[in-house]
Amino acid sequence: MKVLKERIEDIISLIAEVANGNFDYQIEATETGDELDAIISGISMLGQELKSSTVSRDFMQSIYQGVVDMLVILNPDLTVRAVNEAFEELLDLKEEEVAGQQLADLVHPNDALRLQAAYTKFKAEGKCLNVELLLQPRHRQNPLPVSCSFSYLKNSQKEIDGILIIAKDITEIKRTEQELKEAKNKAEAANEAKSNFLSSMSHEIRTPLNGIMGFTDLLMQTDLNKSQKQYLNLIKTSGSTLTKLLSDILDLHRIEQDKISLELIPFDLRTTASANLEPYKHLAQAKKVAFSYTFDEAIPEIVIGDPNRINQVLINLVSNAIKFTENGAITIHHRVDKIDQENLLLTCTVTDTGVGIPAAKQAIIFDSFTQSDQSTSRRYGGFGLGLTISKKLVAILDGELGVVSPPPGKQQGSSFWFTVKLQAANNQPEDTSADLVELDFRLEKEKKILVVDDNEINIFLMQDILENFGATVTTALSGEEAITLAHDTPFDIIFMDIQMPDIDGLEATAELRKAGFTGTIIAFSANAYKDDIYKSLAAGMNDHLCKPFTQEDLIALLTKWG
Repeated sequence: MKVLKERIEDIISLIAEVANGNFDYQIEATETGDELDAIISGISMLGQELKSSTVSRDFMQSIYQGVVDMLVILNPDLTVRAVNEAFEELLDLKEEEVAGQQLADLVHPNDALRLQAAYTKFKAEGKCLNVELLLQPRHRQNPLPVSCSFSYLKNSQKEIDGILIIAKDITEIKRTEQELKEAKNKAEAANEAKSNFLSSMSHEIRTPLNGIMGFTDLLMQTDLNKSQKQYLNLIKTSGSTLTKLLSDILDLHRIEQDKISLELIPFDLRTTASANLEPYKHLAQAKKVAFSYTFDEAIPEIVIGDPNRINQVLINLVSNAIKFTENGAITIHHRVDKIDQENLLLTCTVTDTGVGIPAAKQAIIFDSFTQSDQSTSRRYGGFGLGLTISKKLVAILDGELGVVSPPPGKQQGSSFWFTVKLQAANNQPEDTSADLVELDFRLEKEKKILVVDDNEINIFLMQDILENFGATVTTALSGEEAITLAHDTPFDIIFMDIQMPDIDGLEATAELRKAGFTGTIIAFSANAYKDDIYKSLAAGMNDHLCKPFTQEDLIALLTKWG
């Protein structure tokens, strides 16, 4: 009995130790293996199970409290059951303070609808990820931006027991987003300022340039001695160079802004290229440089593409070849390869015997304002924009541009090539023979023409040219004056400057159209972009004359609208 009593006391002690959390407390079983030993063994196993469960619970609790993101456990009725330490620190709220509150009470009022939408989606799909909400800390004026993910908590019977919300502090992400947005806005503002500056400079430079070029043309039609003709040719050449530089800068800016529009029209490749190359043939021959251009027989008579941009690239390469070739020859060859039934690949090669390009410099010659040798600009002139623009244009035309210097089998010179994708066509191009104009031009009948410009030099130039053509010319220095004159006189044609103080050309045109003026209004402007021309047409104008203009340009418009 004494032994039995002692064994029972040992079992009671074992139960007490296990109940107090001492799960490692052990008593030895006897060798008999009786019922008491079975009880001892069962209690010891229960202690180990409790130990394992407690360790697991403590482990999960340490994770719950140690995670850097905020954790919120909601009851099924959406009230707060528990929060972790990260939540308490970031919102300065203790668990006991928020327990039993609705989560909506902790969300900024501006995000109430967003939280409700998250609940709706969560209920429908069983989860909801990365919902951005603003939580309101207790002692901070600014709300805390968080990204929340919702998921269900289930008990051992797989029943829904609550909702777990993981809320990540995204303050730094939002700050970075805001900085990027501000940087983007600043860049766009700077780009817009650049565009406005270039547009203004274009107008301010083209306006006096128009006077220089126009009066030079008029002077060249008078009786001059040899020296005077030479001086005027130099003035005209300098003006043409400045005009091309201005156009190149504006073209480059438009390309960089992705505002270059392409045409897809049928044209005769041979005829178009030949017409553009013939003037340069004479320039080359003046330097005693042989000049020739050829076309593969396989080139179709008609193709579809943008002839103006293709020829712009071609002429840039040909101009460089003439500039850098002192003797020898320049050859241009066109080849077309068939891609498929509808598409062709044009390859144009311009080869010269000029100074060539060192291998180390061939990679940089396509950069803006760059030449292979900085002394080149002093010797040959130029601004280093032609190749840059050509490279970008060819890329827009879905092609490539490259150089080999010297050409294979040659000791010097360069061979520039570019490819452009074209479409095959069966229809004929439009007949442009009607566009040819004669400089010995007279209006068929007297026309009343109003010239509107705030620059007196341009007015004087236009008045002189138009009167020589047989027109009766009236002038105005402002849009307001033009409106008044047009109300009193039925003008046949109005040449309207765009950029003028107070009422500009677009506003004046709109007023005239509103008042019932039905005559022809032609924009007379330094704004040369297609969207500028579109704005002119949208305002009620019929056509566009870009400064500086040639007499051929003016005659073509008078023929069209006169």
